[in-house]
Amino acid sequence: MRVKVLYRVAICEDEAVFRLEQEAVCRRIFEKLDIEYHISVFESGTDFLAEFSKGARYDFLLLDIIMDEPNGMELARRIREHDNDAAIVFLTSSPDYALQGYDARALHYLMKPLDSSALERLIASDYEHRHRRNAVLTVKSGAQNLRLPLKDIICLETVGRRVRITMPDETITISGKLSDLLEDLPKECFIRCHVGYAVNLENIRKLTRTSAVAANGKSIPVSRAYFKAVEKAFLNRIWDA
Repeated sequence: MRVKVLYRVAICEDEAVFRLEQEAVCRRIFEKLDIEYHISVFESGTDFLAEFSKGARYDFLLLDIIMDEPNGMELARRIREHDNDAAIVFLTSSPDYALQGYDARALHYLMKPLDSSALERLIASDYEHRHRRNAVLTVKSGAQNLRLPLKDIICLETVGRRVRITMPDETITISGKLSDLLEDLPKECFIRCHVGYAVNLENIRKLTRTSAVAANGKSIPVSRAYFKAVEKAFLNRIWDA
């Protein structure tokens, strides 16, 4: 069993020395953070738009501001016409451009030469808070290998020596222990609520002393031993929402 999400990154930089540096820094960061990634590198805005027009989409974009037309600012504006979710980070040798990117809704500006620590913080935050919900749990059920979106999992239940995974429209049973499965899942979302149950807090809409009620109406038992921890986690998600 493994939880993973492919983080798609694009670098658009017309100077080879900076282009190579940015790619190398990104790869080191992804290896350090243990992020599964794919990097696409473009030498011009025109090259990027050629792929973008074919439907290519990215989670995180590093755009050089000063390029031949389209420059980074214009490129970002054209991206925003079709994609409001991608995180855009501008790279520049001058702070004078910062205000120009307001309508492109940039995540941040970084000065050249690239500050790897600053970029690492941006990537870690973006991946954790914006893309964790795109992760999938890869499991084996019988002869099938399945990819289950974490955001769709409602709860996990021990059934003998197996674990039943409840989704909105189906249940899947896999071999293994609930405790082992929870080790592979993000702890900010999945929490044990009973000796034989765990819930995905993202899909819980109501919590009582004895049960957690999911968005689809399913009631999952909550035992006294786990209630305080579940209550604290549930309230934290409400305040953070």
